[in-house]
Amino acid sequence: MLIGLDLDNTLIDYDAAFRTLAVDLGWLPADFAGGKAEVRQTLRAGPGGEAAWMRLQGRVYGAEIGRARLFDGALAVLRAAREAGHRLVIVSHKTPTGHFDPDRVDLRAAARAFLTEHGGLAAGGGPLADDALHFADSRDGKIAQIAALGPAVFVDDLPEVLTHPAFPAATRRLLFQPAPGRAPPPGVAVATSWAEVGAWLGLAEVGR
Repeated sequence: MLIGLDLDNTLIDYDAAFRTLAVDLGWLPADFAGGKAEVRQTLRAGPGGEAAWMRLQGRVYGAEIGRARLFDGALAVLRAAREAGHRLVIVSHKTPTGHFDPDRVDLRAAARAFLTEHGGLAAGGGPLADDALHFADSRDGKIAQIAALGPAVFVDDLPEVLTHPAFPAATRRLLFQPAPGRAPPPGVAVATSWAEVGAWLGLAEVGR
């Protein structure tokens, strides 16, 4: 079985990265306790907030990606999937460089280096083949790439991806939603942890 996966906020957890960088930049108080969603909401509510949020994203996904981490249990599930004979691909909507980033850091190279360093890619001893990482410039491009690859399942944190009109009908859809949120759309399953992702994939004991 070919298993398709999103990257940002599905495999990679950026909550601490957004919080600590925003605090270090002086944009949020030192005692700020929220994750990515709360950082976004707080910054956007201030003057020039949208531009600040875009700049922060560029930094976190690029030069400061080292502040991020893999979600708990994610690597164990990927390894178990490979051991069970499944193939893995990642399809990510990620532009080559960040918004408002004067250094023009290569976001795709940063993501690849992060996965290698954290044992995700084969170059770092991980379960993902080095050519399993696919990037698209837009959401529509991402959907087209998913359709071209034809995975049996796809895991993403965005309902907008899984319910896109062009999303392949034959691909089963799993919404990764670690924080409480809206009920999943019709035809979309939901997992709140990578242990639940593993169970949904038939790898019930992995990641627990």
